Amino acid sequence: MTRVLCLFRKPLLWAVWLSLTLYTTSVSAQQVPQTLTISRGERLLILAPHPDDETLSAAGLQQIVQAQGGSVRSVVVTAGDAYVEAIQRYLHKSRLSPADFLQYGEKRLQESRDAAQLLGKGFIHLDLLGFSDGSIYTMLVKHWQRSNPDRSDFTGRNHVPYQEAEDRGMAQDGEDLRRELLAIFSETRPTIIVFPDVMENDSDHAGLGMFALLAVHDWLETYAGHSAQPKLLAYVIHWQNGWPPGSSADTAFDFSDQPLYLPDDLPLRNHTRSCVYLSPAQIAVKRQALALYTTQQQAMAPFLAAFVHSNECYSQLKAADSHGIENVVKQWQHVRKTFDLHPLTRRKI
Repeated sequence: MTRVLCLFRKPLLWAVWLSLTLYTTSVSAQQVPQTLTISRGERLLILAPHPDDETLSAAGLQQIVQAQGGSVRSVVVTAGDAYVEAIQRYLHKSRLSPADFLQYGEKRLQESRDAAQLLGKGFIHLDLLGFSDGSIYTMLVKHWQRSNPDRSDFTGRNHVPYQEAEDRGMAQDGEDLRRELLAIFSETRPTIIVFPDVMENDSDHAGLGMFALLAVHDWLETYAGHSAQPKLLAYVIHWQNGWPPGSSADTAFDFSDQPLYLPDDLPLRNHTRSCVYLSPAQIAVKRQALALYTTQQQAMAPFLAAFVHSNECYSQLKAADSHGIENVVKQWQHVRKTFDLHPLTRRKI
């Protein structure tokens, strides 16, 4: 994650800026979002790049689906084990070894387990794949074949090293991740799929968005005979221009009585904007779940708090949007042509 340096040290200036930002992000200039319809018995599948993205993006949606008698499966692809500054703070040391990164990854995976237990009371199917932080986009564009796996500059591993990860020992290559996601889709038969927007300002997030579109395309092509038309919901965690409000503050703010809409400068791309609205009890549970990510609370509590709102919003795609993944990649590279493909030393989720 790229942290924006807070320039508003004076409380009055900060308050003025915050109120203006809240106004501009609460009423989209592009499209008034519609309320997402959640039917009984939905099968929700969430794809998260790092431990905590599954909760930031959809803790409320998970509760709504379960309350309607549906099921939830959450797939966390990496261990989030390359957040250098946070690991230094967590371990109280400046020089880090591969073992330190692995220790941190284990801790983060456990945090996702704890949050899933709270959100689902044992009924959320959680898959922790255990790939290296920062590997997703490079697996897509540079390390597609098993014969050329991506090796982490931090853990030193080119395979999944975590003892309790679903994919322990799997090579870090794009083709294997693609097959894994297809297997999960085929087994789950989701009616709602939640994944990162390909335009996110983070390589793992954008990369997983592309893998998600690949998996949707593979699944619908493989099972062309069935009538599945899943809702495809793309979320945003990392953006620019101070979005979401309060994420770069020095202190965590309480936004729980206010809605948060997608950024106004996020390209619409003929997608529909859709939101779910949370009850006070569901908001409280989301806050409690985020509190269980103790490593991230220590590193960026204001950022986490900035996602505890009265709603959760997504860009709703059509199944046809999963076609032509090459065009999706080219579009993303064009828009992000100055984007650093290896942002592993910056603060990120």
